[in-house]
Amino acid sequence: MLHKNMEKQFNDLGDYFVFDPKKISVEEFFGDLNTFKNMFQQAVKENQKRKEAEEKIKRAKLAREKADKEKEEKLKKNQLLDINAEGDETGIMDGLLEALQSGAAFRRKRGPRQAANHRRAGHAVTNILAKELMQEDSPQSSKVPIKKKKTEEGEEPKLEGAESLEELLEAAPTRSN
Repeated sequence: MLHKNMEKQFNDLGDYFVFDPKKISVEEFFGDLNTFKNMFQQAVKENQKRKEAEEKIKRAKLAREKADKEKEEKLKKNQLLDINAEGDETGIMDGLLEALQSGAAFRRKRGPRQAANHRRAGHAVTNILAKELMQEDSPQSSKVPIKKKKTEEGEEPKLEGAESLEELLEAAPTRSN
């Protein structure tokens, strides 16, 4: 009974796959079916690898194009910042308009922050300039000699009595470090 059931199902497979069950054995049919399955799976894997390689190439191409575009824009910005450095006066307005539209005209490059000593010296210079302006308003302008005063050891000397910028600069200690 079991054998007859198997022969009936094999004949049904022969009708389904259109082969003659009397000419092809069960082992030959299932061997061919197994070979087809293996080859199909290998083809699917190869197609997937090919698709991934194409996508990788496409991403690399887009990245290269983007880098080239950024490089061109950077060169363009640098050219906008060097507006006619050679003295060429053609296209000045175009360059200025382009700088305004791109925002390059509004970007300011800042240098490193000043050290604390430079800030103090700047404050002293401002005070001296303010004193000079005040003395110009008043008729008497007597100059007091510069006195160097050390408050504590290790501190920088304070300059008192310096009434002009030149006097301050002459009396200021030079920095060796």
